[in-house]
This record gives sequence, structure tokens and C-alpha cells, in this order.
Amino acid sequence: MKKRDIVIIADYSSREPLGLEELIELSQSSPDFIQELIEFGILAPAPTPVTKREFDVDELQRIKTVQRLQRDLEINMAGAALVLDLLDQLDEMQVKIALFEKHLMR
Repeated sequence: MKKRDIVIIADYSSREPLGLEELIELSQSSPDFIQELIEFGILAPAPTPVTKREFDVDELQRIKTVQRLQRDLEINMAGAALVLDLLDQLDEMQVKIALFEKHLMR
């Protein structure tokens, strides 16, 4: 009998918000971990009643990044929040640079 790998492919292109339970399951996290991410401002649930929290699909990537930072670099939650803030600022600057380059090349 041959060993087979199972690959699960998920399509997140629909961009529909994720419920709290779905976010916990997809990120393989605990509810306490998600709550801590919210308290540190790493995750921002959509403005809905607390009993029905919804999250953007992009929040999954933020969770995975925090998990990697903690696992690989042993960074605490405050440090992970800082790293994510700096990455967000870097992304914003790259968008601005692309716009400036586009206007300069006209």
C-alpha cells in the first residue's frame, strides 16, 4: 500500500467575511489566542455585534504570520503586533512608490 498525501485547497476569493468559529478552525488556533490577537489590535473584527464577530479573509494571513513569528523567532504578542504594524507601513509605502513611479513615467 502506497502512502498518499492529502492536499486541501481552499478558495478564499469570494471575500465573504469569516465567522469566529470558521476563523478559529481555518487558522488552527484557540479562541483564547484569537481573543489575545484582538486585544493587541492585530485582528480587527468587522463592526458587528460582539456575539457575531466577522473577520476579513486577510486576517488569516495575519494569524499565520503571528504564529510563525512566535514559533520561529520566539517573539511575544507585543513584538508580533509591532512587526505587523511595520509590515503594514511597508506595504503602504510600496503602494505610494508605485503611484509616484507611474506618474513620473508619463
